[in-house]
Amino acid sequence: MRYLTKGFQPASCISNLGLVYMQQAAVEIAKGDAVFHDGSGYLTNVGTAFAATFLGISAEDSDNSGGSDGDLNCAYTPALASQMYWVKAATTTLVAATHIGLTVDLDANDSIDPGDTTCLYYGFKIVKVDVSANAVAANTQGFAKGYFVHTADES
Repeated sequence: MRYLTKGFQPASCISNLGLVYMQQAAVEIAKGDAVFHDGSGYLTNVGTAFAATFLGISAEDSDNSGGSDGDLNCAYTPALASQMYWVKAATTTLVAATHIGLTVDLDANDSIDPGDTTCLYYGFKIVKVDVSANAVAANTQGFAKGYFVHTADES
């Protein structure tokens, strides 16, 4: 496996899902970032926890940080349970087999927090972990494979 330490990486071919294009806020979005609706009609990657505004995973690098809201469109893959991703764990604890089956929250827009199981609206369900020597060399806390699920809301 190739260990990429930036963002959510598809674990399989993205087939029949299609990409969604949305006008982008005045931010830089990296491929693999979790993306959100910013409340004003634009796509943003400003988020460190799942929320009702979570849309999916950016499919491309897009830098609109020097522009205005809506100057660029950015493609993303919708958050669907049928698509698996590998992502780094970004906490101070090594991801472990005991995390398999848990639904966890984001740590940042490009990583998960295996210790945070308080998820609103969406979560990342872990189905496999990789803490091999190569994985830990690339990211000290290892990597998790999983998919997005809907969770309970605030009400």
